[in-house]
Amino acid sequence: MTDRDENGGLVYETRIVNGKREANSAIRFRRASALGFAALLAACAAGRTTGSSAGPSRYLYVWAGTGTRSAVGIDMITVVDANPVHATYGTVLAALTVDTSGRMPHHTEFAAPAHGALFANDYTGDKSFLIDFSTPTAPRLHARLDRVPNGRRLHSFARLPNGHVLATVQFGDSAIAGQPGGIAEFDADGHFLRSGWSRDSTFPGARIRTYGLTLIPALDRVVTTSAPMDTERTANVVQVWRLSDLRLLKTLPVPRVAGDSAEEHPFEVRTLADGSVMMNTYYCGFFHITDIGSDPKIARVLALPEPRDFGCSVPVVAGHFLVMPIAYAHRYATIDIADADHPKEIASLPTDSAFFPHWAALDPGSDRVVFTDQGDGKAQVRVAHLDRATGRLSWDDGFKDAGAASPGISYDRSSWPNGVKGMAMPHGAVFVP
Repeated sequence: MTDRDENGGLVYETRIVNGKREANSAIRFRRASALGFAALLAACAAGRTTGSSAGPSRYLYVWAGTGTRSAVGIDMITVVDANPVHATYGTVLAALTVDTSGRMPHHTEFAAPAHGALFANDYTGDKSFLIDFSTPTAPRLHARLDRVPNGRRLHSFARLPNGHVLATVQFGDSAIAGQPGGIAEFDADGHFLRSGWSRDSTFPGARIRTYGLTLIPALDRVVTTSAPMDTERTANVVQVWRLSDLRLLKTLPVPRVAGDSAEEHPFEVRTLADGSVMMNTYYCGFFHITDIGSDPKIARVLALPEPRDFGCSVPVVAGHFLVMPIAYAHRYATIDIADADHPKEIASLPTDSAFFPHWAALDPGSDRVVFTDQGDGKAQVRVAHLDRATGRLSWDDGFKDAGAASPGISYDRSSWPNGVKGMAMPHGAVFVP
């Protein structure tokens, strides 16, 4: 069920799990040559991978915490055995306490970097960290990211070819109407380098909450979205930037069609093989962004049926398939995007009603995808197999707690390897070779 708060924001009923979630809580959006071009896309497009001959990743890093928006807790990185031939497959091997005053561990990078530390944020706590995983079973805190001048609350990360990282910044200068956010670049050690801001004189006072991003290095472009992390009413826009100097080039309003809400909360963006971009909204609208290097255009290409499909979140692209977690439909949809102007859903994998699908990340060396909840349901990590020929998903029945009847490993435990006790809600999760 949905309702509106006094500011017009959406409020949702959520399940109480072991007495640890609040009912009717505000929604949480915790939410050159052709060969050279393809290589750049493969290295830089957030969340994209085409697989590898190296074999399945050995470990899974899961960013989790015990804090809430109203109470501090522990932010920690947990290490799970992801080698399917091990007898300890799916076992939590280690846990590192990263912060003892955490609020909401949220996004990590979508894939473990080839070199350097992994970026991870605590959104509500407004701080981000670098996790050294050079010894995978013994992660350590490498550094805390610098603050962004006149900005706050980093959200998403994308790795550049030189090892630097771009991050979206949800809020900008409070002296500017709407406090539009922006993007910031950090070096591999978390030192702030430069920023660009989402404010646009053609959208005066717009509340642009810069949320997701994807890179198109071959075109010298970045594309970002605008979505809130709370009930704030924000601008439904997509923005195109020049990568080389972080200059905002164009703000595109998301097309609206009478009779539905598919344009609301532009959420995630993924670069496709041809250099165009697919964007999904939280309201399960899909939009194709083209001509990004010249005169960017955005077109609505699909809207999943309302109200069944709501909460389209953090997808992955594998070949010509896009796997979309849909929180309030309690399912994962596989969408064929071979023709990006006419995508179509071809498969669906349901969860139980206590799991709200949100995060997805690919294993670059196998057919596996890791999934986590958006934070309103089960504290659990799940793994599925993706058939690259048909797009169908199936649960990995071997990835489960000892003695469990169903797949998935619980993050509601009596104790953890770092001495923490009780539930730690997982969010960002990446496979580590």
